[in-house]
Amino acid sequence: MPARKTRVLLVEDNPGLIDTLADILWATGMEVDKALDARAAFGLLEGGGYDVAVVDMVLPGASGVEVIRKIKESSPTTRIVVCTAYHDSQLLSQACELGVDQTVYKPADPGVLIGLIRELAEPKTGEKP
Repeated sequence: MPARKTRVLLVEDNPGLIDTLADILWATGMEVDKALDARAAFGLLEGGGYDVAVVDMVLPGASGVEVIRKIKESSPTTRIVVCTAYHDSQLLSQACELGVDQTVYKPADPGVLIGLIRELAEPKTGEKP
């Protein structure tokens, strides 16, 4: 039986960046859904089942913090990576308070991001895959 693919939700309002990241993740065998704004992310979260979400902090419709809150409510086992250009912001502080797993800063190295997603998607000790 083939191994289950890692499911990733990308939430990023830059179409070029989200397409590039999605292509790279698909090429590594991951399943990827893309949301260009908070509303699209909320819709995709209704289906649930993401292993990792990569969320930008500044989005049309609502902040990345609101997306992270929704992820925490609807899919508490989803691991969260904040990918932002802001090194010191109130939004980033709020996201950290919600318990994000990692923060990476743009421009993010794709190899580092892939490794981080793979690491976070691994079941924690005592968890079932």
